Amino acid sequence: MIKHNFTIKEILISAWHATKKNAWFLALMFFVSVTIMTVTRHTGIIGGLINILIGISIINISLVIASGKTPNYLDTVSIFKNYKIFWHYLIASILCVIIVLGGLILFILPGIYLAVRLQFYKFLIVDDENLRPVAALKKSMKMTKGHFWKLFGFILAIILLNIVGLLVFIIGLAITIPVSVLATAFLYKKFAHAYESVAGA
Repeated sequence: MIKHNFTIKEILISAWHATKKNAWFLALMFFVSVTIMTVTRHTGIIGGLINILIGISIINISLVIASGKTPNYLDTVSIFKNYKIFWHYLIASILCVIIVLGGLILFILPGIYLAVRLQFYKFLIVDDENLRPVAALKKSMKMTKGHFWKLFGFILAIILLNIVGLLVFIIGLAITIPVSVLATAFLYKKFAHAYESVAGA
């Protein structure tokens, strides 16, 4: 088991500061993303594919910010220079859904456990354009080994944060969603760094 020295509060505070620092950029990206998803929500498969592209772009931006860099608008599309990322992301997402649903059928708890352990696969694929779908899922399982409860607590904190955002006239989601995504990116970076340090030792 890889040891991690961090608290959920620390992660959320880092995400909050990063959100404030990049407020205008994130606000515009949030507005554009919501607008596109709203317009394309009744277009079936096309809408689904567009949502995947938006998801990949958002994760890439969050990783740029979590790395301490200032994002620019080219970062929203630069990730697509390698077409493989889309297919790896799509296939891994389908596999993850199948795995988690299978776990949910088995008395629910296994599904929750797997969903928590597999949560980093999207970030792994966007972070490494050559990482294949199955490899991303396996790596997420390795990275999170022995940390289920802390990660479960983090997800609960994110859910509660967005419930608060929803209650604040819904517009609060414009703040809580970017904070949530950035918090997950910061958390991923910590786990990835610790994993690579041990793997490279």
